[in-house]
Amino acid sequence: MSQFSLLAPNNHRIYTYSFLIGLFVFLTPSYAADKLKICHEASNYPPYIYQQDNQAQGLLVDIILGAAEALNIQIEFDAKPWNRCQKDVKTGRSHALFAMIKTPKRANEYAFPLDENNHLWTAKYPIFTSKKAPFSLNNYTPDKGLGAPLGYVVWQKLKERGWLTPYQYTPEQGLKMVANGKLDGYVVERLIGLHLLHESQLSDHLVHSEENLLDTIWYLPFNRSFYQKNQKLVDNFWSKLNTARKKLKKKYEKPE
Repeated sequence: MSQFSLLAPNNHRIYTYSFLIGLFVFLTPSYAADKLKICHEASNYPPYIYQQDNQAQGLLVDIILGAAEALNIQIEFDAKPWNRCQKDVKTGRSHALFAMIKTPKRANEYAFPLDENNHLWTAKYPIFTSKKAPFSLNNYTPDKGLGAPLGYVVWQKLKERGWLTPYQYTPEQGLKMVANGKLDGYVVERLIGLHLLHESQLSDHLVHSEENLLDTIWYLPFNRSFYQKNQKLVDNFWSKLNTARKKLKKKYEKPE
């Protein structure tokens, strides 16, 4: 055998390699990711998201895990401050985040499903106020102002209307400030607010408005670059979210 024979072209070998490469491409799914890193706010917001034994729990977690199980995908949850979650997804440190309201600005920053049915949840944001002071959203004139979670769309809406308190409170702190007469009200998602009232023993002191500052949809958007490279995976995942949500929705449709 010539010393150069191993380097010389071999048509049979080339055809064999070409066939194997083609077969691998054909059999390999259009997406390769089998594990998704999903960021969520570190704060506990039952019944939607909370930590138990250092594990993410709650309704939204169950929906996400249900979708992942249907596609045989592993999920790694990452709990961080909300603004940090947004930054991590933009930079690719996390693949996705929840729960996010879609805005024109965010639609340019993240990949959202084109079909709005493929969302996580429909959310309502009333104003929690004292039972001693009747509240009307249409006739509201700020005294001590209204509070909302920092970085949320409802926080921005209050700021734009000139209704936002100059002080920042978490939902738990804010509801207590309302009960103590130091805030006119606090805006938080309805089921989260009701749960916090129960936990803080404030149900006899506060009530939420019939009018909502915001009725909206919560999404699980992805990093735009990751979506472009794994479009089939993400589209299928969003579709499975819709299926998983419908199975769990009836349990949470009415206040506890």
